[in-house]
Amino acid sequence: MTKRRLPMAEHADTLSLKALRELVTGLVARADRAEIRIEALEADNRKLRQEDDRLRIENTRLKVDNQLLRDEIARLKNLPPRPPFTPSGMDQATSDKAVAGS
Repeated sequence: MTKRRLPMAEHADTLSLKALRELVTGLVARADRAEIRIEALEADNRKLRQEDDRLRIENTRLKVDNQLLRDEIARLKNLPPRPPFTPSGMDQATSDKAVAGS
């Protein structure tokens, strides 16, 4: 299918009635095709977002499983357990200065 070139919109005042009708009809057809493409892209986007959410959840679950297995291996090898994570204190130091400076 060859694309028909529409008359130039800048020269609308010099176009015949037939040419103006062709211009408007062509623009409406292009807008309809663009709307259909946009709807298809939005549907694809929704599907990809759902898949992304599912994969993120699965990834998190796998990370937890992996860490549990690492802990079990360390226990079986009689290695020391992982140290508990403690807050670094940076948040408190930052928030105290912000409050004192106000």
